Amino acid sequence: MLRSTLVNTARRHGARAATHPCPTCTRAQFTSASSTTRRLPDTQSKRYIHAAVGLIAIIGVYAGTRSVIHLESRANVNEEQRKDIDGTVSGAKGSKKAGVMSRIDPQEDLRAEGWEVDGSSNDSDGYLTMAEVASHHLAHDAWVVVEGKVFDVTEFHKNHPGGSQIIVANAGRDPVHPPNTLENNLSPECFKGLVNPKEVEESLRAFEAEQARVEKARDALPEVETMLGLEDLEETAQSFLAPRVSNYYSGYSLDGHSASQNRSSFRKCRLVPRVMRDVTSVRPQTKIFGIPSALPIYVSPSSNALLGHPDGELNIVRGAAKTGIVQGVSAAASFPLTEILEEKAKMDEEMGNKMGMVYQVYLSRDREKNVEQLQQVLEGGCQALLLTVDSNVGDHRQVTEKLKGTKGDAEPGIRMGPIENEDQWHDSSQNWDDLQFIQKHAPGLPIYLKGVSHIEDVRLAKKHGLAGCILSNHGGRQLDGARTGFDSLRSIHAQDPQLVKEIELYVDGGCRRGHEVLQALALGAKGVGLGRPFLWAQAAYGEQGVIRAVRILEKEIATAMQLMGVRDLSQIKPDMVECIQEIWK
Repeated sequence: MLRSTLVNTARRHGARAATHPCPTCTRAQFTSASSTTRRLPDTQSKRYIHAAVGLIAIIGVYAGTRSVIHLESRANVNEEQRKDIDGTVSGAKGSKKAGVMSRIDPQEDLRAEGWEVDGSSNDSDGYLTMAEVASHHLAHDAWVVVEGKVFDVTEFHKNHPGGSQIIVANAGRDPVHPPNTLENNLSPECFKGLVNPKEVEESLRAFEAEQARVEKARDALPEVETMLGLEDLEETAQSFLAPRVSNYYSGYSLDGHSASQNRSSFRKCRLVPRVMRDVTSVRPQTKIFGIPSALPIYVSPSSNALLGHPDGELNIVRGAAKTGIVQGVSAAASFPLTEILEEKAKMDEEMGNKMGMVYQVYLSRDREKNVEQLQQVLEGGCQALLLTVDSNVGDHRQVTEKLKGTKGDAEPGIRMGPIENEDQWHDSSQNWDDLQFIQKHAPGLPIYLKGVSHIEDVRLAKKHGLAGCILSNHGGRQLDGARTGFDSLRSIHAQDPQLVKEIELYVDGGCRRGHEVLQALALGAKGVGLGRPFLWAQAAYGEQGVIRAVRILEKEIATAMQLMGVRDLSQIKPDMVECIQEIWK
């Protein structure tokens, strides 16, 4: 059985977290597991709550919050481990606007917030133990802890935007939630009682110990200049990150066939260079999503960079700005969009030019949420929208579920971007008519469909006046068995070479070398997106890791151009690449 420990973050100390509306929590009065009635102040009685858990980042983010989860296995631990059983990821320092972890008594905090405390619980001191919370860890019986308060999320997880397994895999554990979570979000009907503050202290000590371990390991890393390839950066980050963080970054759906094929698909082709050409200098500059870029690559939207480093997405903003490439911001970023845009504004001023930034959008069933989101994107200066269309329902990441049984390690605290509606980021009814809504509320912004595989969908995108498509299988994290982005490009180019010239196509997933970027360009792609490599790079070395990753790719692309006999990207032609002709039987 897994047991969780809680680090309590008081509202007035400014910590942040993910929040999720619980579909079953709609009334102001409720009864605890011990049949004891708890209630919110009358002024709060109509507000909804969600208890957010999850080892994994949830798709979709709105401003201002993030959370921490601490996980622990009770089985087979010695006394030393039992005293220092839990920790956090390297990103434990939190938002630049967040406070530090608090030692405030949750029961004292509860009274201050107006919750009724009568001391009747399953514990003689009036508290629930984390061991009891941990016993409710199944799909049909799932509890979590929020600011020292235990909530039942059994019904909520069935419609969880990140997939039911995210809740189930982490039931019986505890997130730390942001200011005003209780007043604005949590439903009293889900309330079960209070957790013992002594266990809060134990978790806090473990939290600090794990944070210190990660910081010490990062300080001992070799110089960033010794990283010669993207895989070096990944291996370096994995050498010290907590297993659950590494699992999240490298996670995949079901058996991982699509994820592994993303990488191997580039090996199905080989380049055919031209010779006796003057390549004394080469020009790898281009436009990505209509934005000038130093290289034919961009940062694919990838969630939860904060898991790996305390500056998270801010590292990527700085690195992308200083190297002149376009950053795609994830809708599930661990920093709120407002903070990311503030950092962008700082970098624009520092660099003396406007960096390229595009934003990932998921259609919400609550379209008003999209309206607010799009307004923020427009005001913040994002130059394009990436509308994700391959996540109309949640995924099934079995490998993450298996980690629930992990024993004996100090587990990470995970901050997630908040979700404010259980249906918000997966709309199974989305269709081509919905594009009018996006176009209406984001006038002037080019729209690219992210997650396209079929040639007919590319044709429909062109018909609807969209700027382009990103050929991708969501990093192998959605439909296992889905065709890779590079294979989709090969197929589309073979079927209709003219179509590739009439609409912008990008490839996302699996690329790790500069010459692979040129393979995609030879078949008509405008650029290639990389997501995980930048997560690993910033996890290991922060901003400098992002810059190093770009410099590695820059050198590889420039060298490959010279060896191919091209001085400009426009000189790369389809006859300079040949691929295995696959026959499916």
